[in-house]
Amino acid sequence: MKNRILLSFLTAGVLLSGCSKNESGDPSDGGRAAIRLGSGVATVSKAPVNDGTQFTAGIAGWENTATETYAAAPLWNTTIQTTANAEEGQAVTWTATQYYNADEGTTTYMKAWHPAGTLSGTAVTFSNTDGSVDALLAPVVSGTKLTKDDPDKVLAFAHRTAQINFKVQAGAGLAANTTLRSITIKDVQLPTGFDLTKEITADDVVTYSTAADLTVPGITADAVTIAETAAPAGNPVMIKPISGNTFSIDVETNNATYTGQTVTVTGTNVEAGTAYDVMLTFGQSGITLKATVTDWKKETGSADIK
Repeated sequence: MKNRILLSFLTAGVLLSGCSKNESGDPSDGGRAAIRLGSGVATVSKAPVNDGTQFTAGIAGWENTATETYAAAPLWNTTIQTTANAEEGQAVTWTATQYYNADEGTTTYMKAWHPAGTLSGTAVTFSNTDGSVDALLAPVVSGTKLTKDDPDKVLAFAHRTAQINFKVQAGAGLAANTTLRSITIKDVQLPTGFDLTKEITADDVVTYSTAADLTVPGITADAVTIAETAAPAGNPVMIKPISGNTFSIDVETNNATYTGQTVTVTGTNVEAGTAYDVMLTFGQSGITLKATVTDWKKETGSADIK
């Protein structure tokens, strides 16, 4: 379960090491201390966030002299850029620098998420129709002007979805020149936003689309000939974790259509922060599936389809 607590695999730790805007103590800045974060990186398109991935996250701040409830809209919001690293926090840059309150008794509470999307009130929304969005959230980080240099302020992002990857290979008796046309995952939900009023551990902190069939993107009909050597099929997709360890797929080749096939994975549920590799082996009597877990959190699994 390496890195599960910090990052649920290959999510990014972000060092929040603030320094004073005015090191000489000149009060011309109103006594505020900047929340400042290192050097910058570029952004990336929608895709799984893996170790070394450069990405942009949204971040928002609330101020309170007591415990923050997050019921109201944040005082400020902007974006930060960083690089995912499963081992240690990475420096980031602010799109717009933010400051701790000049009052030493006022705490700034910060929440961060990816993709940055659009924030309205306490709701973040983003477009996602093909399962390509890797939804990340970080636990709350807080501080004051007095604790601006505390090295323990780390944004430990965690994957909130399960990742599904498919591979295909030919088994005994498969007709020569059989080609793949499509793979469809049945009745899945895709992340479309975040509810910032919720705790990061809440099931409804991520908002999802209505359950629907998802055609795996990146598969061009008849472009892949199914051979003895396993080949990737389509792009990875990120879906809402599933209560239970099974999900259903339809598969179409140029010779046959296989409907309502069940994939079973090891464990009790299809879990967030876990990447499942599903191998489709095509033979004369049907498809044999084996599911293993790679990249995010290590597990094992298998499935047979008759």
